[in-house]
Amino acid sequence: MEAILTRMRLESNISGSGIDAAFDDLRRDLSKVCDISSGLAEVLAEWTLSVSHTDSLAPETFVLEITPQKRVEIQAPDELGAIYAVYEFTHRYLGIDPYWFWKEVEPLPMDGFSPAPERIESGVPTFRYRGLFINDEDLLGRWKTPCGERFLDWPKREETLKTPSRIEQYFYENDLLLFYTPVVAEDTMEMVYEVLLRMRANLVIPASFTDIFNKPEADMIRAAVRRGLYVSQHHVEPLGVSHFAYESWWGRQGKAPAFSYMTDADSMRACWQAYAEEWYRVAGDRIIWQVGLRGRGDRPLWNHDPSAASHAGELISNALHDQMAIVRSVEARSDPLATLTLWFEGAELLQKGQLDIPKGVMQIFADHPKAQEMQEDFHAVKRREDVDYGLYYHVSVWPMGTHLVHGAPPEKIIRVVNDLVDRGDTAYAILNATNIREHVIGMDCWFDQIWHARRESASDFLECAVPPGTADAYRAFYDNILELMPHWRFYDGGASVFIKQLLRRHTFGIRMEPDTRQFEEHRREEFLQKLEASIAGMDALLASLKEKEAEIDPQYREFVHQNLVLQTHLLRGMYRCVLALMPEKADFAAAVDGIGEARTAMKEAETGRWVGWYRGDTKVNFDFITRYLMPLAEKAKQA
Repeated sequence: MEAILTRMRLESNISGSGIDAAFDDLRRDLSKVCDISSGLAEVLAEWTLSVSHTDSLAPETFVLEITPQKRVEIQAPDELGAIYAVYEFTHRYLGIDPYWFWKEVEPLPMDGFSPAPERIESGVPTFRYRGLFINDEDLLGRWKTPCGERFLDWPKREETLKTPSRIEQYFYENDLLLFYTPVVAEDTMEMVYEVLLRMRANLVIPASFTDIFNKPEADMIRAAVRRGLYVSQHHVEPLGVSHFAYESWWGRQGKAPAFSYMTDADSMRACWQAYAEEWYRVAGDRIIWQVGLRGRGDRPLWNHDPSAASHAGELISNALHDQMAIVRSVEARSDPLATLTLWFEGAELLQKGQLDIPKGVMQIFADHPKAQEMQEDFHAVKRREDVDYGLYYHVSVWPMGTHLVHGAPPEKIIRVVNDLVDRGDTAYAILNATNIREHVIGMDCWFDQIWHARRESASDFLECAVPPGTADAYRAFYDNILELMPHWRFYDGGASVFIKQLLRRHTFGIRMEPDTRQFEEHRREEFLQKLEASIAGMDALLASLKEKEAEIDPQYREFVHQNLVLQTHLLRGMYRCVLALMPEKADFAAAVDGIGEARTAMKEAETGRWVGWYRGDTKVNFDFITRYLMPLAEKAKQA
């Protein structure tokens, strides 16, 4: 087999660990398509793939040419351009799906290799920085043995773990420990970085609540940089400092200053300085700094520091200037890269003109987490010529959005990206896609669009992106997701919240919270009718998929089951549970059956490389739901 791996001659005068890794992937891809008995190895031995540097192309672009002399010639101005070209070759000429790992779609063996002479030009990307945010990664974290844990030296860890969240009483930080403690396995993160480079991304925020002083997490950052990617930080971690990191760092100094820029700015600045120095030591000039000032977790500053509310604009502005001064003190670049993500209160303060943002900081608009539509500030803020703007978008969002099922439909993604392009907000585009596997269709649409925004509708995208003959089924899936209110769709995250709140009501008599109460009390009939219609639509979709299963190309049959059949069962089961719990006299047996449908579908999907995939389900958390649902069903049965 090794002889096959090395049959095609590989040459490059662009050096770097990233291109070395891309060549390793190319050798692996060649081994997949090369059947020894076909004689392909001997054919490949006549070919050379060469990579050469040129100053004539724009950054991160390439030209790939197949010549009559049996050469694959790649020209690129830099390492990333060369990496993209290598993966373009494997996709176009070897049949490697960019998402092959996450889709479990392997290429077919080739019986020959004789591509016609051709010249391919990548073109210049529409967005300068293009990336993925691995956020809310509960499944990724526990799928394989983690390479480490985070929060181990957080001073409040043991105390917090003694008070686990219950359905009747929520402990925010305890859930954060539950969700984010595992550091994703190293080989899993390598597959994350590979798919990003295959989709011509250049940026990753590799986790939630990264602490650069924890070696497994620092190694995760180093691995991304080795692959050639830029790295950045969650918007709750200015300069890499979350509230966990702040309290852990000071705990290591034997101190416990308040996590408050208002009352102890010196302590905040000292911690920011230490983290900025360590981030720069680990990642150097591949950092795009995140600046900002938020409270505990992904909450506003005044959530834990109420007195700060009336001074929010001034406090955040001062913090931004402090942070950029720290960045410039540790950086070698004259113009360091930095972003401010305008998320909730940041968007409101900017719109009101209450933020003084330092020069050179990119301003990143965000979509609304319930609707995946741009927030009001995106439409209202007048753009300045001396400011670069960009986008933070969700195809997955917790808690009221999508997590285990498909997110925003392609037509919405395409329209939102085109709106950004029309306004010239093309400096930066990052996507929240949580555990990746469930969201490959949305990711594919996103990265396709931000490289070269050209599509006007989703129809042609779906025909190219999903297995042959399944585009109508995917359209039916999107169409059958219930819309609670304009643009707000009832995904699995929302269904999970509804179910847990309904269980609180039935178990403890606790009223539902404002977000969901209106559907319980004021829009009951409309909501129930929509649920029933969606369930009926999913019934028809599943019947259609079963009938047409034999027509699906065997190469894609498992992917269709994992990506479409499973997700339809999962959402239908949750809808059935909500429907059963909504009436005054709830049908708890039917609710158990609905959750059972979802859990069975998940168990059946844990095949091949995906064994154990759902052991990390701590956000939707079917075990938690079942724990409170079963006693109600048993009590009703005995009544």
